[in-house]
Amino acid sequence: MKFLYLLSGLLLTSAFQSLCAQVVVGYYPFNSVLTVSSNPRHRIWGEARFQTNSIFSSLNTELAPMVTFVRKPQHLFYAGVGANLGIVGKLVDSKTRLVQGYFLSVGTRVTPLVKVPQLGISFELTPYSRQDFKTGNFRSWLGVTWQLRKSEPAITE
Repeated sequence: MKFLYLLSGLLLTSAFQSLCAQVVVGYYPFNSVLTVSSNPRHRIWGEARFQTNSIFSSLNTELAPMVTFVRKPQHLFYAGVGANLGIVGKLVDSKTRLVQGYFLSVGTRVTPLVKVPQLGISFELTPYSRQDFKTGNFRSWLGVTWQLRKSEPAITE
């Protein structure tokens, strides 16, 4: 069993370097949401969203797999579905439901500056429903993204 833990640890460590170059960090200032996603330039990717303006016990995390269906050099369009999870609330109060609701995301990411390809602008339309599907709202998000990239080796002559 220890061998499996060691093997898993080595695989995760070796994959970490390649994953760091594929992480995109975003912030939606009008909604106070911080996002961390895998590389949206891939066909299938994932995103985690964290609230930044809430009481600690009611912080919600949203997890969503996404599919990019249009990829161009300066923009992409994507869609996905996900769940709103009350992880911290569940830890604080065991009676609280873990799954708070569900959402659908349809959005675009644009890289407007050719000289700074890491900088992007993100816009999403996200219908959201509570866990019981009795109430919900229609969210629209506008934010800024930054793609972390490995530094290119310096060319010396």
